[in-house]
Amino acid sequence: MKTIQIMPALFVITMTMINCSTESNNETNEEKNAKGIINLSGDDTSAVGTSLEVGDIEYGRVDLTGLEDSIVIVPKGATISEDSPTLSPGDPGYVESIIDFQDSENGFIIVAGEEVISMTIVVDGVQRQYGCESNFGTFTVCGEISIDKNSREAVFTDTTVLNIDTGTILTMNGTVQW
Repeated sequence: MKTIQIMPALFVITMTMINCSTESNNETNEEKNAKGIINLSGDDTSAVGTSLEVGDIEYGRVDLTGLEDSIVIVPKGATISEDSPTLSPGDPGYVESIIDFQDSENGFIIVAGEEVISMTIVVDGVQRQYGCESNFGTFTVCGEISIDKNSREAVFTDTTVLNIDTGTILTMNGTVQW
């Protein structure tokens, strides 16, 4: 059975870009009211589909992302534990280790800040990894990502992520709330 893993290289970039703290600054959302759909367009939609339905979102999990102003998004039916990972940050399964997936053969993990995204989509056990970063110019530019802690909302507007294996671009549009 394939497992969902975050891209190690982008994860390290995410971890070091703003804050390398190991403290968690997340706001607990006991009711898990996460909702939203991220629409996808691009060549890979024939393999990954045209939308991602949100199931759980965690904001400000510095222990997972290294960024205070960031979110971790997983699909409907999956939940993110409030526990800290037991793996080391460089381990590809670091974020995945605290996510309970209802279906490990189909799902996604999105780790996003306003300047960076690391995303893995798994369909029928086939894993595809995507990413972007807008600060250093070493990868494809993300486009618009807005994360508003006060309104508990993130908006993806023509946000582009690159498939790290094929070089194809997926464009993300949608609003998610937590």
